[in-house]
Amino acid sequence: CRHAGMRWPECRPAVACTIRVYNALKALEATGKESGMRHVIVGGGVAGITAAMELARRGGDEVVVFSDESHPYYYRPQLTEFLAGHTTMERLVRRPLEWYAGRGMTVHLSTPVTRIDVDAHEVTTTTGETVPYDRLLLAMGSLPFVPPIPGADKEGVRTWRTLEDTLTLERVASSCRQVAVLGGGLLGLEAARGLRGYCHRVTVIEVFPRLMPRQLDEEGAGLLQAFVASLGIDVIVGARCEAFEGGTHVSGIRLGDGRTLSAQTVVVAAGVRANATLAEAAGIRCDRGVVVDDRMATSAPDVYAAGDVAVFRGYSWAIAPIAQAQGRIAAANMAGDDVHYDVVIPSTTLKVVGIDVSSVGIVNPDAGDAQEVRALDTDAGTYRKIVVQDGVIIGSIIINDPRLAKALEAKIAGREQITADEARRLVGGGDPS
Repeated sequence: CRHAGMRWPECRPAVACTIRVYNALKALEATGKESGMRHVIVGGGVAGITAAMELARRGGDEVVVFSDESHPYYYRPQLTEFLAGHTTMERLVRRPLEWYAGRGMTVHLSTPVTRIDVDAHEVTTTTGETVPYDRLLLAMGSLPFVPPIPGADKEGVRTWRTLEDTLTLERVASSCRQVAVLGGGLLGLEAARGLRGYCHRVTVIEVFPRLMPRQLDEEGAGLLQAFVASLGIDVIVGARCEAFEGGTHVSGIRLGDGRTLSAQTVVVAAGVRANATLAEAAGIRCDRGVVVDDRMATSAPDVYAAGDVAVFRGYSWAIAPIAQAQGRIAAANMAGDDVHYDVVIPSTTLKVVGIDVSSVGIVNPDAGDAQEVRALDTDAGTYRKIVVQDGVIIGSIIINDPRLAKALEAKIAGREQITADEARRLVGGGDPS
């Protein structure tokens, strides 16, 4: 019994279900139409829209998307180019709502879902509307994490995640001279790069002793830091923010060593957390996100999750390629297939004018038997590192050699065997084929 999620003889509301099915069949008999599933998707980001397009492509079912954003889907990693002025709104938001409607998808903008009833198979939106579903996909993404720092509620302390955030940053940054970015990871560096065109002074503050600590090692981070400094961006590593200074509006940051940096705008880029509150309230199993199996199914019947909000095998990478892959798997299983997800090799690419940073797989291994083969050329601005374990390539860091980076990403995804001599030849600039 779908209504109760149990075998038919054990279902208490079986009579009610029988009546519902009978009425539905009579209605279909009267109209002569075939029955179709209603797929409801909560979230209009990369995972949700990928799933919606896959479901619509199959045809025959109704696909409804609820998004809390006011703009149609855009590829979030391109916000950096938009903030830097290297792309336009038209190129960022490529498809109007009519495009989705013409392909069998109904997309509701500025319409967050406020409640999920897994027993009744329905969701409630912020407008008060109750919408039934046959299959439900949770793709709410993630929310910026703001550490509990005194003064974090001051005006001028901002996060950067959405297109609306980007438009706000453009407006406020153009009227201030000093901006501080709290966090030297991928998002923080991209924010600093975009804001440099608006402000006289931009400073990146990273609590760890190097930039992009999850994706780079000491040598790679050192080369990246030198390049970031060449763009006119100040970098402070190994520094903790103790408080945001000022009255109602932020005026600076007080560091753990006693220094105070002036800033009229502070962008907090300290990572993200899964937006799982809605699922938790519905009684769906969560553990730092919505727990899914290899079919992207949750603990609730007919409910799936994908993207930043989903936790698979205890982890959520919160990057676009994985969100896309999970969205496709979820859609296939929602449509009735039996498709299983395997972990996509995590890859990070930071592209700014003059530098190309690629980090794929395990780049800072804990295992003592892993071999790390590297070559650093500060004059040429290149760094190549390959990590090998048990004769298999498991990770790489490549700076300013996109051809090698792409070739190694394929080798890592295929878990190709490689000898130490082959790795040395590759980092020395040999043929990556």
